[in-house]
Amino acid sequence: MTEVSYLTFNGTRETFQKIFKVLMITFVFVLVASYLLAMFLGLELFFFTLEGRTLSMQVYSLPILLFLIFQFETPLALNLGLIFLFIWSIYLLCFIVAWMWRERFHKVVSTAFSRPVSRLFRNFLFALPIIASMSLLAVIGIHYFQESALGVPTGEPALPTNPFETFFLLAYSPLIEEIGFRLSPMGFFLIAYVFWAGRKVVAGLSSRQVLRLLVVAPIYPEEAKRMVGLKNVGADGFRGISTAEWIMVLATSLLFGLTHLLVGIGWEIGKVTSTFMVGFIFGLAYLAYGFQAPILLHWYFNYYFYAYELASDLYPSTVSIEVLISFLTIVVGMLGFLAFIAIGLSRILSRKKVKDPEQSSTSLL
Repeated sequence: MTEVSYLTFNGTRETFQKIFKVLMITFVFVLVASYLLAMFLGLELFFFTLEGRTLSMQVYSLPILLFLIFQFETPLALNLGLIFLFIWSIYLLCFIVAWMWRERFHKVVSTAFSRPVSRLFRNFLFALPIIASMSLLAVIGIHYFQESALGVPTGEPALPTNPFETFFLLAYSPLIEEIGFRLSPMGFFLIAYVFWAGRKVVAGLSSRQVLRLLVVAPIYPEEAKRMVGLKNVGADGFRGISTAEWIMVLATSLLFGLTHLLVGIGWEIGKVTSTFMVGFIFGLAYLAYGFQAPILLHWYFNYYFYAYELASDLYPSTVSIEVLISFLTIVVGMLGFLAFIAIGLSRILSRKKVKDPEQSSTSLL
């Protein structure tokens, strides 16, 4: 390649990267704004509409799930309005944590043009629209392939006829399912893993530091592993996930997929594949970003879309927002796949560059 053509190629690549980043940052920012809008839209739907207020005054015993298999109902009937407000507050806390942890959202956005694409994933709130959109496109692709090419049905859940009751269940289930399928089993495992794998460091910690480690391990696994000198995703990528952690992610994802089939609410065998995949993504996000990541990803699939769907039925003027969100979700998902392909190729090429000098020097010997 001549020097002129090389400079032209470099210039074209840099221009493409700038355009890519502008699109990614703009679309991510709009989708994050739509998430926050959906949160407050949920309050509007549940407490400021006649149907929502009527449902909010009812009382029910609600299911609780722990450690994958222990399911029981609350001993007392609870007011649905108070429960909705409680779980809404948990989601709001998750958004605040997602903004702050690993690296603050506004810092990632403000320095986006001076860092490589892979470094944009340092903050989960920035990564959320990308990971969620990619996951949704993958789910749609899996269902389409299974049904059209293999004849494997996905089925549909039997939801309540009252759309506000459906909205409550879709708001309630992400928190309960994530506690049952990831936060309790994986959190308990992570406590044991961090204390065992980092036992040499733990032995030298004070009682206060040990207590902090005990609390941090299930909430922010990456920070707990850093505290005892173990490899972690932030510093080591996927090599920061141990074999035992991979096994836990796979096991909980498989049970997550099978449960959707076995509960008997209308899902069929094809649902196992897609829920296994999203469960696997949820598990990895938990290890990399903390407890808020799987909760918000699950919130995205349940609460987020249905809030806009229900709002568009009540307020026709919001239909355009729903259409825009669907369009941006597709675009961001496709950009996300392109980004991951580009990151993968750049790493392969960088490894080849490191190996080539060794190969050439060996051939001279």
